[in-house]
Amino acid sequence: MRSYTCVLATAAAVASEFILARDSRACSVCQAGDPIYSAGGAGAQEKGTLSAYLEVQGWYKTSGLLPHEAGEEPEPGSEQSRGEQIGLYLGWTPIDRLTATLLLPWRFNKITERHEGERPENLRLNGLGDLSLHLGYVLWRDRDVLPSTWVELRGLFKAPSGKSSQTVDDEQDPHLQVGTGSWDFGFGLAGSHRLAWASLYLSAFYRENLEGSLDYKYGDVVLTNAAVEVSLSHFCENPIVGAITPGFELNFRYAEQDRSHGEDYDDSGGSVLYATPTLRVRLPWFEGKRPPFVRAGVQIPLTSHWLYGQQHEDPVWSAGIGLAY
Repeated sequence: MRSYTCVLATAAAVASEFILARDSRACSVCQAGDPIYSAGGAGAQEKGTLSAYLEVQGWYKTSGLLPHEAGEEPEPGSEQSRGEQIGLYLGWTPIDRLTATLLLPWRFNKITERHEGERPENLRLNGLGDLSLHLGYVLWRDRDVLPSTWVELRGLFKAPSGKSSQTVDDEQDPHLQVGTGSWDFGFGLAGSHRLAWASLYLSAFYRENLEGSLDYKYGDVVLTNAAVEVSLSHFCENPIVGAITPGFELNFRYAEQDRSHGEDYDDSGGSVLYATPTLRVRLPWFEGKRPPFVRAGVQIPLTSHWLYGQQHEDPVWSAGIGLAY
């Protein structure tokens, strides 16, 4: 009977991951989700722990054309933004309760501008994006070693390390740049509770974006996330099946409208809710405080109607491999 449970649990996990990803329609340059949760899960790092998570991520978005000058009406047409990012998260817990995580992103940006009555114009830029430092401090936990419940204060500092004023085909488009040219910051809370068969996770975050290069300011952002992961090892003694942990997240984002040359960019900002199936697989390689793992997920926008102006978002996909020691 237990072997049948293993088979059914594995089939359900794989089916939910790929069926939902395939049937979805409608992500964003201003992405949602919790990168610290994606990189490390719902556990809290112990003092002296080092961790690394290498992630590949991709997104696609359509919006109205951006006005080139202040007071100018945007031309009829659309701007299609496609981006990929290779991000390296490096985490360190130098003292008890405090964890610092540095994100090193490499961006691949492409924009297709479609003006009415003209041929589409493709613009591309690649390079190092803006570095960001995430800080987490555990405010409360139920025990010092391997806590099952904890609450953490979060902070973010982003530096304008990526190039943000590059010219491509005589154009300087802020949406094409690999950096924003702005110093940004944020703060929030996260908490987790581990059950016998699952891990529950909640987080909320506010991010303040300052004005950057090209007289452009991205809108300030509020992010909330709820997630659950269920280890199949609770239902199955098979070591291969037991290494699989399916999960599900709800990721909400509200963003203020961007500002270009001191004026609101109408086709930006608004709210979006993502349903996100995930799959985390523990690898049998190496020995350390935590086994290495691979993770994949697809953020599926449930609607684009809460976004302002002319906007449409497609699913965001991500895949990564992590290790802590």
